[in-house]
Amino acid sequence: MKISQKLFLAFVGLTSVVLIATLSLARWGFDQGFISYTNSLQQERLEELAVSYSELYQQSAFDWNNVSKKKFAQIIRQFTPLHGPFEGAERKGPPPRPKHKPPRFDGPPPHLTGEARGDLPPHLRDSNQTVPPKRRRPVTALYSISGQLLAGDKFDILGSTISVDVTYNDQVIATLYTKAVVKVNSISAEAFSKQQLWTSIWIGLLCLILASLISWVLARLLLIPVREVVNGISHLSKGNYNERFKAAREDELGLLMNDIDHLAMTLDKNRTAKNRWFADISHELRTPLSILCGEIDAIKAGIRPFNQQQLTSLEQEVMRIKHLVDDLYQLSLSDVGGLKYYFEPTDITLCIAETLNSLADKVSDKGLSLNFIHTKTITINGDKMRLQQLLYNVILNSVAYTDSPGSINIDLIEELGSLSILINDTKPGVPLDECELLFDALHRQDSSRVRRSNGAGLGLTICRNIVEAHNGHITARPSNLGGLCIEISLPTL
Repeated sequence: MKISQKLFLAFVGLTSVVLIATLSLARWGFDQGFISYTNSLQQERLEELAVSYSELYQQSAFDWNNVSKKKFAQIIRQFTPLHGPFEGAERKGPPPRPKHKPPRFDGPPPHLTGEARGDLPPHLRDSNQTVPPKRRRPVTALYSISGQLLAGDKFDILGSTISVDVTYNDQVIATLYTKAVVKVNSISAEAFSKQQLWTSIWIGLLCLILASLISWVLARLLLIPVREVVNGISHLSKGNYNERFKAAREDELGLLMNDIDHLAMTLDKNRTAKNRWFADISHELRTPLSILCGEIDAIKAGIRPFNQQQLTSLEQEVMRIKHLVDDLYQLSLSDVGGLKYYFEPTDITLCIAETLNSLADKVSDKGLSLNFIHTKTITINGDKMRLQQLLYNVILNSVAYTDSPGSINIDLIEELGSLSILINDTKPGVPLDECELLFDALHRQDSSRVRRSNGAGLGLTICRNIVEAHNGHITARPSNLGGLCIEISLPTL
């Protein structure tokens, strides 16, 4: 099932549940309200009836015994009209017979038809005519304060009743009771109730149809950005990383679109870097291999003699290839986390001193000077061998790229919980916008700093991985000496 269908069914289902609950509560509220309204009318009737009985009590010399039963009943009939929507109402007998006997006819007068026949005596009406139901009065009773029935019908006043006190000069002289309405059961009330029920049903169906149309439109509108996301992912899966989302949204789908755009740019960048990586590696390997093949062909052709000089030249090219392969191997291990680290308290000043001793010959051959004066012991938690590899690559990079005569200064700045190693060299320099690119694998500049005779620009990339393994970071920026400044920050013990 499609998402649009699921959304449509979810909207319609939710609307149906809400409609059913709302109409059911409305129906229940209507029934309760109608019963409450009817009982309030009964309350008002009893209050009017209580006023009449209070006046009757005053007219009878303040004694109920002076009031005849006929007078009691007359007042009750006066304020108790015929009606019949109430359960438990008393059914009265037929109307009294007329005093004068009407003349007999064989049939109804010809001028009386339709509704007029209802006014005829029963013996003159059609036998097939439907007799209307007898109308009922609400049960009403008047009790004295001693509990004696004074007027009306006797019934259980302890049940569901409505009562009103009859008072005279703020004193209770009797109590009126009538049965409370608990259920409407008259024909007219039931017809009105059915009419309201069918009205509610038709309103509910109309609302459901309208909600279905709105749900269908909403499902389509909500799925428009989802379809765009699906199309964007489809382009990515096919290798098309140049497609971008044009709609600017501020919701979660907008964030997803931005992430997919960022992913596409990252994949495009990685693909470009991979292609450049292969091209650079091929170039770096092809150069020494071409020299080797040329020298071997020259020896085979007898153009050059095979002597110690030629053997040394061949060895240099082979070592250049070996150095490149070793760098690639180290880089691949560091990228996948394959380099092993043995962390222990290590004196970083001792590591720097030992690294400088191993590079002393290269520095003197290049005509450079190294400046490092630091006698204080600084201990960090690290792998001594990897730290020496880090320092060797960074300092060797400065030696290879610094013009002679020049200098390389190494300074240590110790702060609370961290150590910064600053390696500054003299000209040539590096533009600020290219400093961070130095840590990318096989990155080469078109500048005067490209002077190394071996390697392929993998050393600083390996250095960055080693620093990150020690929970530190390494950055590059233009140096105050005119060259490059490499800053290594490491946590201390």
